[in-house]
Amino acid sequence: MRWVGFAILVYLLMLLQTTVGKLLTFPTESLGVIGPDFSAIAAVFLALRVRERNDVMIAAWFLGLAVDLGSAGGAGGPTVVGPMSLAYVLAVAAVFRMREAFFRDHIPSQVILSLVFCVLAHGAWVTGQSLLVRADATWSGYGDMLLQAAGLSCYTAVLMPVAYRLLVRCERWFVATQPGARRGRAMR
Repeated sequence: MRWVGFAILVYLLMLLQTTVGKLLTFPTESLGVIGPDFSAIAAVFLALRVRERNDVMIAAWFLGLAVDLGSAGGAGGPTVVGPMSLAYVLAVAAVFRMREAFFRDHIPSQVILSLVFCVLAHGAWVTGQSLLVRADATWSGYGDMLLQAAGLSCYTAVLMPVAYRLLVRCERWFVATQPGARRGRAMR
């Protein structure tokens, strides 16, 4: 990983999430407000493209931390910083282990893996928030939040192929090239 480039990517993702992401949200009667999770798209992209598991885990933790910090004290009241970081690490570990069964450049693979990632990460986050923050949490409220997380997961999965293509174009700035992938003239 190229960590300076990755830090810039995280900053740009948070900027996109708070600007363009707000424009892409829409209210539904049954699920509440649904919007994409650009950090989840980046986490799945890294799980598919980065070779080292430790680099993917650290990157996912930072992406989750950025999401936690970006949503702290948001519309739902106080937010505990940390659950999304852990949820991202657990979800990216699952995607990293499943990636060998998928073709990384095929659209159905990207959609399925991003859906799995978002369901795992946001499901864990909703559970953590319900247990840690909300003293007045009810089962029906918890179910509503899980449905909203499922809607967010589907929306993010639909956007994944387009974002994947954009991330592939700038991959060299934050993903290190694999050893032996390029040979200079002396190696030929």
